[in-house]
Amino acid sequence: MELLKFELYKIFKQKSIWITFIFMLGMSYLSLAYPYSSAVEKDMYQDWEGSITDEDIQEAKIEYASLIEKEKQQVDDEKDALTDQETMQLWMYQKLVLSEVVMEGNEQRIQELRKEITAAAEMEMAMREEISMNQFSHQTGPTQTVAFVEFGAFLVLGVMLILGLSPIYSKEYSSKMDHYLFSSKKGRKPLAKAKIVAALIYTCLVVLSWEAFNLVLNFILHGNEGWGMPIQFYTLYLNPAYAESPYAFTMLEYHFIQLGIHLLAGCSFALLIVWISSLCHNALITFFISASIYIAPELLGMAESLQTLLTFSYISTVRVQILFTDFKAIDLFGYPVLYPIVACLVMIIAGFLCILATLHNIKNREIGT
Repeated sequence: MELLKFELYKIFKQKSIWITFIFMLGMSYLSLAYPYSSAVEKDMYQDWEGSITDEDIQEAKIEYASLIEKEKQQVDDEKDALTDQETMQLWMYQKLVLSEVVMEGNEQRIQELRKEITAAAEMEMAMREEISMNQFSHQTGPTQTVAFVEFGAFLVLGVMLILGLSPIYSKEYSSKMDHYLFSSKKGRKPLAKAKIVAALIYTCLVVLSWEAFNLVLNFILHGNEGWGMPIQFYTLYLNPAYAESPYAFTMLEYHFIQLGIHLLAGCSFALLIVWISSLCHNALITFFISASIYIAPELLGMAESLQTLLTFSYISTVRVQILFTDFKAIDLFGYPVLYPIVACLVMIIAGFLCILATLHNIKNREIGT
């Protein structure tokens, strides 16, 4: 326990991680800052909240088409774009129209799946039959909360882990502290275990901290309405990312799952950094190697042949969204295993292997080498 406390103290005493964390939360949230008045928006949604009828959808289609045409005309005439209120209306009408588009597309897909005789088709059909989009309400708070993981938290977590954990072994090697630690009664394996547990605790605290920031700020700015809405309604700046998703999750259910996968991937990446640090004498080298592994999949993302493999990389799994946008499964002995489950298994196995590799490296490491 004393070793663990000491390792946590060494991590958290780094002033750079506190400064970086505050700075990155501010910068990442600015990129998602909602540009319009939530109070005005809530009032606008009140007339449309509740059960969605065919009449609602038809009226929304007319209003949506009118605003799209007006926006196009404004651009052609080199005039200012839509007013703030008109833009909010455009987004609201789009979501109402989206409910019909999603359900029609969903029904069409179910009919296609009925013709297929595979386990994957049966699984996807059963999932899609659970989707319902017959209720509507204001949902900006949940949308912004969910979006923060995809567009902000993945970067916050990555930088915080790389910055905070890169020196966990490397600094001791460079300062020659390994001579003392590896020759003491509490050296080697107990120390390695303390560092591993400290890295995991640090990861959990980073995730819990940004999640608290995310929830509280969005609650203050946008309220708590809309958590019961299906994820298919999620639309960020006219981008309906989950419109084709077969998962019948509410925003609240999805965010809990999203957070769990994000944390698991973060812990797995933290264990990788600890292992790399146990191999490197210089914390800067650990920093750049870890950063390269984390960022590389984003740079390779345009390669079609690598798409499946890159889906299960650290950065893709931490961002989560790509795992749930449509039906994706890997056939395992004739049984389809969904991508989110595969991603979790990959992260667990990778983390476990990093623990074994770290313990093996420390056990067999010569002092001063």
